[in-house]
Amino acid sequence: MAASFFKNAANGNGGSHILQNALKSVLVLVGFALFFYLIFSMGIGTIVAQLAHFGWWFAAICALGVLWLFFQTLAWREMQREQFAGVSIFFLFNVKFISDALNTLLPSANLGGETARLYFTSRFLSKKEALAGIMVDKTFEYAGGIPFMVVGFLIGWAGGFFPKSLILPAFLCLGITLAGILVFAGFLLQGMHSVLAKVTFLVPPLRRLVEAKEKQIHALEHELRQLYAAPWPRVLAAWGFHFLARVTGVFEVILVLRALHVPVGFFQAFFITAMVTGVNTVFFLMPGQWGVAEGSHQFIVHSMGFPSLAGLSLGVIKRIRKLVFAAIGLLMYSFYRAKMNDPAAFMKKKHG
Repeated sequence: MAASFFKNAANGNGGSHILQNALKSVLVLVGFALFFYLIFSMGIGTIVAQLAHFGWWFAAICALGVLWLFFQTLAWREMQREQFAGVSIFFLFNVKFISDALNTLLPSANLGGETARLYFTSRFLSKKEALAGIMVDKTFEYAGGIPFMVVGFLIGWAGGFFPKSLILPAFLCLGITLAGILVFAGFLLQGMHSVLAKVTFLVPPLRRLVEAKEKQIHALEHELRQLYAAPWPRVLAAWGFHFLARVTGVFEVILVLRALHVPVGFFQAFFITAMVTGVNTVFFLMPGQWGVAEGSHQFIVHSMGFPSLAGLSLGVIKRIRKLVFAAIGLLMYSFYRAKMNDPAAFMKKKHG
């Protein structure tokens, strides 16, 4: 995401790009291998038979997915209320939808689609304003997962359906997520440029990149500090919207499992969603969480005493929903991309 801000800043970093692309390719292959291993180990015919239970219920599942993205859009807008003054929520939702679609398809650790938000908001935000807003929004999204996981784990513990086999993974996921947020907070408090200069001291190409973009980094840091200094009601509202987005995932789990004739209640579904949130956060580097998401659903649901087939089917149907959204998102991307070439039409669309 931030790479687009520093694009073409310095020469001599081709080796870094090659290594980065190689790592992405390996992670994509690992994810696909795990995904197809899970499918074939359970049996394609068996999975297809499970999916046949849904029918028109799939439309309800998609509606919950839309509601999830809508809450995330509200959180994004809340932290940049002044910059987004006059911009319709419909336009911002469409941009968020496109971003999520690209995150599903691109091998970029769930960040590649964020460049779409930079691109489509460039008409009314500077690059540093847009990037700072996205960085804050993503931080709140991941940080918002912490109270959600804590509530889910407490529910599982109080309800007596917190499997012993999941206790260690649960606390590892929570600890790693919290550590990541604290590291980023420390990174910002210490000053982005000074920290980057120290970190890249032994890597000359990256060091030159940081030096070449010193002014831009300080400008971005200033924007971040301004956003984080927002009034507490606004910050809590943004967190709350991200929390509500995850709650829609709870209802998605209930709907899918009940369609599969698995009697799961709200609190059990909350625990399942909280555990999956933790796993996905830890493995955020896996492009689209291919294989990881499906495997975590299978393992968690089975650990709670339900059929492992139901857990895998839950992961697969959510994957299908994401792919449907990705296809729609690509069409929307093409539409808005064409509008970007017509400034008058684009600005009219933005406000309407």
